[in-house]
Amino acid sequence: MARLVYNAGIPGDTTRELLKRFHRDVAERAPELVILWAGVNDRLYPGHTVEPAEFRRNYTALLDRCRAIGAEVLIGTLPPQYVPYLIEQFPEIAAYPEPPAERLAPANAWLRGLGIPLADFEAVVAGRPLGEAEDSFLQNVSNSGGRDGLHLTAEGAAAVAQCAFEAIRRHHLPDRSIVCFGDSLTYGTGLRRSETYPARLALLG
Repeated sequence: MARLVYNAGIPGDTTRELLKRFHRDVAERAPELVILWAGVNDRLYPGHTVEPAEFRRNYTALLDRCRAIGAEVLIGTLPPQYVPYLIEQFPEIAAYPEPPAERLAPANAWLRGLGIPLADFEAVVAGRPLGEAEDSFLQNVSNSGGRDGLHLTAEGAAAVAQCAFEAIRRHHLPDRSIVCFGDSLTYGTGLRRSETYPARLALLG
């Protein structure tokens, strides 16, 4: 049977928005598996940040809702960014008490400690240069013509899809129908739809 993979990523969403649209974008599709990749906006997006305690509550509620509809869950760690570009886009981030990496590290530590199937997307992205090198998995001037530093290149999305696929196999998760639930990283900002990680995942195996 062909694998059905639905891209339920919306740019800018935090866990608050994911909870609001869970029924429409996840429950109504009755997937066997949900890949939940969320949290970067919760901790970094100016004007939309969510305090760590609320992030954990919201994330736990999302996991509970997935289980309530009978879906398995695979979660993804939060990737690093190229901070100079990030601050160019969102100058308010420079005023945060902690640098971006220190805002994401506790969230990733918490995700890793949940004891549920996990795809280490952070390690995938960090395995390449994070600056302006052409082989970075983050969009930059050299590889995409833009000063982004946050969103994945097409090659990065393919690597994330491979990471998810390997985690699915490693944890023996069902994969005939999958909802990839998240923000702009799932949506694939700056990419063609065929280049996004959900589209690449649908072709693997």
